[in-house]
Amino acid sequence: MQVALSGPVVLLRLDHGEDILESVKQAVKDEKSTMLVMTGLGMVHDFEIGYFDRGTYLKKRIEEPCELLAMQGSIASSGEPRIHIHVTVADTEHRAFGGHLIGGKAWMSNEIGLLRLEGHASERKFDPDKKVGILQV
Repeated sequence: MQVALSGPVVLLRLDHGEDILESVKQAVKDEKSTMLVMTGLGMVHDFEIGYFDRGTYLKKRIEEPCELLAMQGSIASSGEPRIHIHVTVADTEHRAFGGHLIGGKAWMSNEIGLLRLEGHASERKFDPDKKVGILQV
């Protein structure tokens, strides 16, 4: 992974086979009292996405490489970073699909941008009615 920093912007370039979530977690491990929003593109493989349904994820695992059309999310960094990423991908037939990124690896490379909203302590608090951690800003 390569990291470039400039003011509130962090750019990550992941290499082939690198774990996406672990790389992002490593890149933000020292971020405190901030919130980050993210975007990204590239290709992914050996990944799992989920559709949130009343407290559980309906999961789909995809082994073959797919074009990463869009990656967007947020990172709450109060305490342990809570990374929340959604992706849209396309297969070799140009069919697009997506969901919550549960895990996956970069294929060839990924370019991920993070925008640091400094001074905004953020966290996710579990909402028992919605059965999910809701971002608190």
